[in-house]
Amino acid sequence: MAPYFLLPLVAALVCLACGVAIWLRDSDSTANRCAAALLAGATHWGVCEALWTLAPDAASAEWRVRASAPGWIAVGPLCLHLFLAQETRSWRGLRRALPFLYALAAGALLLVWTEPWLGVHWMFAGVEPVAWGFAYRVGPAYALWYFGTLLCVTIGITAPFWDAQRQLSPAETSQRRWLGTGIGVPLVLGSVTDGLLPIFGVDVPRLGVASFAVFGATVTWSTHRFGFSVLTPSSFAREILESLPEGVALATPDGRVRVANASLADLLGVPVGDVRERLLADLLPGVHLAADLAIGAQECELATVHGPVPVTLSTAPLRDKQGALLGLVLVVRDLRELAALRSQLLTSARLAAVGELAAGIAHEINNPLAYIGANLRALREQWSTLASAEKGSAVELFDEGASMLDDALEGVDRAAAIVRDVRAFSHVGSDALERFDPNLVLDRVLRVAAPHLRHRVRVVRRFGDVGAIEGARREIEQVFLNLVVNAAQAIEGAGELRVATQLNGREIEIRIADDGRGIAPENLERIFDPFFTTKPAGEGTGLGLSISHEIVRRHGGRIQVTSVPGRGTEFTLTLPAALP
Repeated sequence: MAPYFLLPLVAALVCLACGVAIWLRDSDSTANRCAAALLAGATHWGVCEALWTLAPDAASAEWRVRASAPGWIAVGPLCLHLFLAQETRSWRGLRRALPFLYALAAGALLLVWTEPWLGVHWMFAGVEPVAWGFAYRVGPAYALWYFGTLLCVTIGITAPFWDAQRQLSPAETSQRRWLGTGIGVPLVLGSVTDGLLPIFGVDVPRLGVASFAVFGATVTWSTHRFGFSVLTPSSFAREILESLPEGVALATPDGRVRVANASLADLLGVPVGDVRERLLADLLPGVHLAADLAIGAQECELATVHGPVPVTLSTAPLRDKQGALLGLVLVVRDLRELAALRSQLLTSARLAAVGELAAGIAHEINNPLAYIGANLRALREQWSTLASAEKGSAVELFDEGASMLDDALEGVDRAAAIVRDVRAFSHVGSDALERFDPNLVLDRVLRVAAPHLRHRVRVVRRFGDVGAIEGARREIEQVFLNLVVNAAQAIEGAGELRVATQLNGREIEIRIADDGRGIAPENLERIFDPFFTTKPAGEGTGLGLSISHEIVRRHGGRIQVTSVPGRGTEFTLTLPAALP
């Protein structure tokens, strides 16, 4: 028995392995499906060729030759479809011709299978024994099929390169060359031994299936070599994932990390392999995630080996084609640099707001200092008089001195309180989350702003029993101070500032209103834009309301404004109440 049958059989096994690998890489890709279909056909073709080589007689061999037709009859349309599926912009007419070409291939297959009953020999004229088994004889229709297939394959190889040479990366261009080689080998070698030479009656060992094995091996090797496949754009997914600066992970529905990219591992400070199977509850403590719900960007902390790291977290459910839940996709962005910049900006805004009040603060401190100095000078004179004073006069002097000391101590306390409140606002403190009473925060803000309001602005407080807010207290203080300062500046001369709080369901409403000059309607939509200000040049940065809007948004709240020019403005802050 000639060992030739091993060649098509081994080639068929190689085609099968490569076809499965290509199919599994991306079964949704048209190009991948075409490549897998070519290799599946070659597998069928190779098995049939091994069987007809081992056939006991010519009749059995001929039927096995005809049985192999599904493996090679559509090679031309499939090769053309393979290349045209790679986002080629040109040759659109060829795409429209593909259904016609597939129909011709189906007609040729029907002819191959019905010839024995029709009594014609258009495709095959039978088989005859050769040294390695049996060789087939072809008819005139076979030559038409051969040259049609040759034309389709040639156009398929040529078409994408007209576009690719100008728009693809060097790696893609290099892989296309390898792919062209993988197709070119069957075109030259296989078509000559299995197509051209049989037309002229020349018998040589058939190498068509082996050449398709070369094609499959070339595609598989180039995908491994370059890390992606030009047959399908989705094969870039892994490279895209690894190149992202954000951490990306896929978690199972029960909250375990299935896959993570290198950026997330670097952020956690561990190798990529150590991220897998970690619980999301351990990585994101305090964050409640539902596997079937998407969330927008929310700020939280990621537990790393170096300690908590501020991040923004976005999630989306991943589902299969039937809608079944596969897991949860997480995108994590490092906020350490942004947090540092935000802290600097917030501190600058605090200092700018306090600077707006500087003149009033200086005046407020100067008053108690003035009468402290006057009282102390008077005490010094009285102390000198005590030595020579009569007993009754000394008692009067002591009583008057005690009163002066009380006034001086009161002045010192007032100055110390002003300095303490101002220092509290300008100090760069922690922005850690805490529970606090917004009424107490508003009281502190109004005390700091009092020097700027006194004698011209009457403050009306209407504080309700609203409970607590959970958030960054210093940031909320900054929002309140920005709004109070803006209200004071909007009041020209005497006026009224109304500050009210109330509980509305699970939300706390804070209203800060003035009876100042108001805001023009055309400016209302822009007041929260960075650097937009209605103040004269040099008197405002245009960042106060923008910062306030961002702080309120990050706390899960909202800020609204209503204004009537000439009658005043009201800002309404709505923040979620802390759960009991």
